[in-house]
Amino acid sequence: MSDDILSLEQAIEFLGVSEKTLIKLLREEHIPARKIGREWRFSREALVQWFSSGDSIDYINQNERYMVSEDVPGTSNALFDRIREALSKVKEHDNNIKIILNELNRDIIIPDNATLRVSYKQQREVEKLEFKIFWDLREDSKLEANQKYVPSGRGPEKNDQI
Repeated sequence: MSDDILSLEQAIEFLGVSEKTLIKLLREEHIPARKIGREWRFSREALVQWFSSGDSIDYINQNERYMVSEDVPGTSNALFDRIREALSKVKEHDNNIKIILNELNRDIIIPDNATLRVSYKQQREVEKLEFKIFWDLREDSKLEANQKYVPSGRGPEKNDQI
């Protein structure tokens, strides 16, 4: 094989990553490659260009521009009760999730046309049952990368880190 075209194993060695990491990059389409038959092939030049053009901010939580969360440990029954209480509070406050997330510094109203996703997954050493309610991002809620809302009501401000 030409030195300019790399196999999967050669690309792993060239980039100095594990096979698992390279497969993840392939799956997420963050890396230039071609699948020929059942084998992946990489251009050495394209890998160098991809590598040199990257900016870490492009890859750190690029889809999560703003996030507030709370972890509450407990027995499964206590957690189910907590979920019921939280949903009741949200419903009582016109679908405003600010009532259950103290760190949230503005009103976020769940619209009537939202979607519920229930999923189970194994990730690293943890099993997860997730209930997600999601909806299309509204214009008045959009934030650019590295911005967050400030309590003064002035709107988004640039911030070094989120």
